[in-house]
Amino acid sequence: MKVLAGIVGGLVLALLVMTVFGISNAASPESAGGGGAIAFFITWIIGLVVAITAPRSGKAWRRLLITSGVVSFMLPLAGIVFTGSHIAKNVNPNAGHSGAEAAGALIGGTLVSGFLGFVGFFLGVIFCIVGLLVGRDKQIVYVQTTPPESH
Repeated sequence: MKVLAGIVGGLVLALLVMTVFGISNAASPESAGGGGAIAFFITWIIGLVVAITAPRSGKAWRRLLITSGVVSFMLPLAGIVFTGSHIAKNVNPNAGHSGAEAAGALIGGTLVSGFLGFVGFFLGVIFCIVGLLVGRDKQIVYVQTTPPESH
């Protein structure tokens, strides 16, 4: 069962990491595809190793889901990096309408980052809540009785 958790949970984690790498490197198309694919396979292997080294399959799911939640919260940051790198690489400051071009790229990047923030927030919350509920250790409650009073 730990291997199944590593394959499926690692796949979810790898897809999220690939999305973050792909979006943040999208302004430079020559390196965007290769970096995302390499990040995908490396993360999938790391997810599989994390799941196999876990003591139980529940703990493997817990670790992978919480990590997926953290990566989901990084989605809007990837949008911000994309916007900044797009403006730096593709807006020519010597052109006639460079201010309007930069403003349009900034407005579009803000919309993309806002959408990624919305999606990333809800995905992160879902992954973190499910991850915190799965694979918990059983609670042990110690009840100490008071000693009987002697009269």
